[in-house]
Amino acid sequence: MASYAQDVKNELARIFPDDTECLRAELLALLTVGTKKIDGRIEFSSTNAATARKVIILAKKFFPTIKPEVAAVRKKKLRKDLSYVVRIFLTDTVKIFLAEIDSPDFLKRTRYKVAYLRGAFLATGTVNRPETQYFLDISSKNKSTSAFIHALIEKLEFRCGFYQRRNYFVVWIREADSICDFLGMVGANNAVERFEIARNVKEVRKQVSCIVNLETASLTRTVDAAQRQIADIKLLLARKTRVTKKIRAAMDMRLENPSCTLAELAEKFSIGKAALGYRLRKIQRLAKRYKKK
Repeated sequence: MASYAQDVKNELARIFPDDTECLRAELLALLTVGTKKIDGRIEFSSTNAATARKVIILAKKFFPTIKPEVAAVRKKKLRKDLSYVVRIFLTDTVKIFLAEIDSPDFLKRTRYKVAYLRGAFLATGTVNRPETQYFLDISSKNKSTSAFIHALIEKLEFRCGFYQRRNYFVVWIREADSICDFLGMVGANNAVERFEIARNVKEVRKQVSCIVNLETASLTRTVDAAQRQIADIKLLLARKTRVTKKIRAAMDMRLENPSCTLAELAEKFSIGKAALGYRLRKIQRLAKRYKKK
């Protein structure tokens, strides 16, 4: 079963805007964030087949004279998933294309920024299932690349963080609303719908759990109070303590109804809650005298 992050990438990998500049920005992100240079080639690696396919399609569009090499490699660690590797020779055309990131006109429009972030997420991004904790991040081994992504996300008015994890520099978003808005912005509309449904279910469960916990705590307090009152009453009866008719009536009420709350007792015997509470406290004080002795 595919993870939530894989589902998001499968959806994003199938987005091909009509604007060529958006596609250019997305490919530039894929090649700068998710690749490494080896023997005169750039090598893109992903466990998501749809993402690797998109890299190939975009590479053929912008580098028509270059034929990308494709390989499927099985990992040696963890779950041993297949990793799809796309290799592109670093020709002058590719070098000029990659140098566009330093251009002052690069990503001058918001839709280009969004396309770049879509490519960056496809390259190295991950997002937790909304049923668990809220967490989205994009990582890179290049600090300047991660810093650029961080600045870009902040320009689009998202609250994000930036930190180093081992050999990677990670840009992260933690707030549920921000994650939802980010996914919607880059085009993962189906993922957003699933996210919202899961979040609503999670919130409802949280509220129900809170109510249940409160009711359980209240019931526990009621039972504990009733048991203490019954113990006090039995002590007075054992000592044959003389009490008023009203106190005796309260003692009988509690013995006959050991599980009732104070309010339920008062309603059942048509007596004021405050008056009944006073009598039970009186019983407690009388029993306390014997306990001290």
